[in-house]
Amino acid sequence: MAIKNVSIVYPNRFGGGIACLAVHVLTSHLNKYRDISANAYFIENYSKIKNSDAILITLQYENDYFNVVKIVKELKAQNPNAIFIAGGPCAISNPLPIQEFFDVFVVGEIEGTDTMYQLINGNFEIPGVYVPKTYNNEKIKRIYPKKLGIDDYPISQVTHESGAYGKAYLLEIGRGCIRNCKFCMAKCIYAPPRYRKIEDLKYLVDEGLKNTDADKVSLIAPSVSDYRYVLDLCAHISEKNVSISPSSLRADTITDELLEYLNLKTLTIAPEAGSEVLRKKIDKGVTEENILNAVDIAKTHGISTVKLYYMVGFPDETEEDIEEIINLTKKIKDNVRKVDVSINPMVPKPHTPFEDFEFDMDSKTKIKYIEKSLRKIKVSVDFEKFNSMVAQTVLARGGSELSKVLNESRNTIELIKNVDLDNYINKIEEKPWDFIEI
Repeated sequence: MAIKNVSIVYPNRFGGGIACLAVHVLTSHLNKYRDISANAYFIENYSKIKNSDAILITLQYENDYFNVVKIVKELKAQNPNAIFIAGGPCAISNPLPIQEFFDVFVVGEIEGTDTMYQLINGNFEIPGVYVPKTYNNEKIKRIYPKKLGIDDYPISQVTHESGAYGKAYLLEIGRGCIRNCKFCMAKCIYAPPRYRKIEDLKYLVDEGLKNTDADKVSLIAPSVSDYRYVLDLCAHISEKNVSISPSSLRADTITDELLEYLNLKTLTIAPEAGSEVLRKKIDKGVTEENILNAVDIAKTHGISTVKLYYMVGFPDETEEDIEEIINLTKKIKDNVRKVDVSINPMVPKPHTPFEDFEFDMDSKTKIKYIEKSLRKIKVSVDFEKFNSMVAQTVLARGGSELSKVLNESRNTIELIKNVDLDNYINKIEEKPWDFIEI
């Protein structure tokens, strides 16, 4: 029996890749086939890939595309007969900007299917895939499992201290989100929201900790604390003498009982907008009372540091909304020892209610103003480079014309110079990604 050699590439550093569940899912899923040998690679070691039959690259972030282009060019020279396959959230939302570099895109989730096996063996005539060379204006319907089981879950995972979550066992409790934040792509491309059964999660914890050397369990979901049985799950994990790390918590779901289990040093919450009015407009669904109450609860558990995530550049945003970011942060700072703020422009993403809105080029000025104001009260503010966010907007909303531009652009600055920005950052009429049926 001929063995197919498959390489799974995370197009960035090992620390981020080892914390990406997709890398573990793909490796585990493919190695269940007797005639496939699959291994994971990262930016540090991908150049070792030779004689692969298929190369899978997970597209988690648009700004990784510069790495992706470099990787694909190099690997095509070293693996001339390989099939290049892309998947991940960016492949689902809009594969067009990067389409020239791949043979096929997986539009959806692969658990419970033989989609990857079929593609690796050269069969592209299956549901849920986009093949640029043979595309004929048909709708591509996203594929996904109706229920999240354990058959395709990576019970054995590689862990490492340098991982983004530390030496953690990744436990996905749910996919999709029950909330309706208008800016969030995950809500749209992973609908409907699906949670794993509590007995399945307990089994995964038991078996996963037996099969890894993790010292913590990282709970993964768009909003961990929305899971109905989160306290029951945390109680079970606590019995294993490992710590628990949630990927995200909503301020309106934080309780004494939950924080008792989590043993956090920093409370991380995302008000997104400073004012109540704007939070309602974007359907965030969290009040100032919720936020301040969460901080009060955290204080009773010895948590003296709060990390806040905000965005600017929402539709209908006013100067008052910007001032309210500063005011809310000041109220929290009056209550705790340390506050850190992360603030970035809102990127209008495909398939979201904000998909056709303009990107706010004044966001840079707003962020600088907020930073200057908060520095006076000793609040540290971090943000992405503005050009990086502009490039993300271009790559999220562009069409197939961007493949040529990417081929000629080594970084965000070159990309921005090589396009007519007005076509991407202004309110748009045509949506190139409309052929993807979410």
